[in-house]
Amino acid sequence: MVFLNAVIAFIVTIGILVTIHEFGHFWVAKKLDVKVLRFSIGFGKVLKSWQRGETTYTLCALPLGGFIKMLDENEGEVNPAEKHRAFNAQNVYKRIAIVIAGPAANFILAVIIYTVIFIIGTNGIKPVVGLINSDSIAERAGMQIADEILSINTQDTPSIAEFSFAFMQVAEAEKLQLQVLSSTANLKTLTLNLKGDFLSNPEQGVEQYLGFEFATPTLKPIINQVLDNGPAQSAGIKQGDQILSVNGKLVHTWHDFVRVIKQNANQVMQLQIKRGHQIIELLLTPKNKDGSPKIGVSVMVPEDYLDESRVLVKKQPIDAFLSANQKVYQLTLLNLKMIKKMILGEMPAKQISGPISIADYAGKTAQIGLVPFLSFLALISVGLGLLNLLPIPLLDGGHLMLYLIEIIKGSPVSQIFQQILFKLGLFVILSLTVLALYNDFFRLLS
Repeated sequence: MVFLNAVIAFIVTIGILVTIHEFGHFWVAKKLDVKVLRFSIGFGKVLKSWQRGETTYTLCALPLGGFIKMLDENEGEVNPAEKHRAFNAQNVYKRIAIVIAGPAANFILAVIIYTVIFIIGTNGIKPVVGLINSDSIAERAGMQIADEILSINTQDTPSIAEFSFAFMQVAEAEKLQLQVLSSTANLKTLTLNLKGDFLSNPEQGVEQYLGFEFATPTLKPIINQVLDNGPAQSAGIKQGDQILSVNGKLVHTWHDFVRVIKQNANQVMQLQIKRGHQIIELLLTPKNKDGSPKIGVSVMVPEDYLDESRVLVKKQPIDAFLSANQKVYQLTLLNLKMIKKMILGEMPAKQISGPISIADYAGKTAQIGLVPFLSFLALISVGLGLLNLLPIPLLDGGHLMLYLIEIIKGSPVSQIFQQILFKLGLFVILSLTVLALYNDFFRLLS
């Protein structure tokens, strides 16, 4: 079921993004009176085809891209009466407009999606500090438990997600300013002296890098579900049991219980449990599974568990539109920084993801809800738009590079030189695809 959800979400994601991208090329080409022969979503075997006007529309079996085919004298004979409508017959600025329209459509889609998201509103958790590691960036800055982070470098951070995103925009700076509200309602400004390059390994997470954890409401150590044939069931633990102590040490929260389990893999633990009005003692042995100790239970979570910590980030339409543009701009800059680091070798190649990772995240966000899925769609749309603008032959950016050379030298680049560049571009794209698939399979297996 999870696999099916991921496949469906992936097809929907790629279908939307590719359709919008190709429609950008198509719409501008039609506006400039260039004849479009075919509008295709996907590659390979044609699943469905229909004719509308002078254009054939097709859906193909491999949903990993798409293309539009325009009338072009470089690709076949053209009726003399229609030569003025051929792509190659257009001046260089019209060709640039048609080519750049695809990536532009992806950026516009991202702005529209983020505008809708900001109008609907996103639920988040307030960025309140819950734990600080000793000798960390956070501790040296003077951060204290229960501090609520209001802004970073004057950018508001109403939720943990907003703080993490804002931090990534400025992570290359040496110093950052935090506006913080303390538990005593005092406003204070903290200076973070950054150490090391966070963007070279973003998978570590902002909290681990800065050396603190955000606070979440405490959960009582009460058992909700007990998995069949697990260590907990074997020990006699039942739904509704409350853990009072482990090996004689009191357990106050679910976090305390989880920490003790992690410290006692494959070791017999003596539990004191409250069941109804009875106090029961049981022996439990956590078993290693997927590299960490597990006992096969879940915690009882009250419906109002996050009410005090939850915040709704919502904006009026005009504000939402302006914020959406800013968000897309910030994402573009962040992506450019990551690409630069990859080119310079400052970021490991394992960060490159492919279709399997996209399918995985698409499926997970779709299961969570509409807003998370839309956020993922906008994020990938920005990435797709930027990727296509890279000066790699065969991509839109490669064509733009050739047109720039044409403007400088005053005449089109020779067909032979273009063919050499396209072969080089194909090699680069295939190499990146193989690397991305390798990373995907490695993540999947691990």
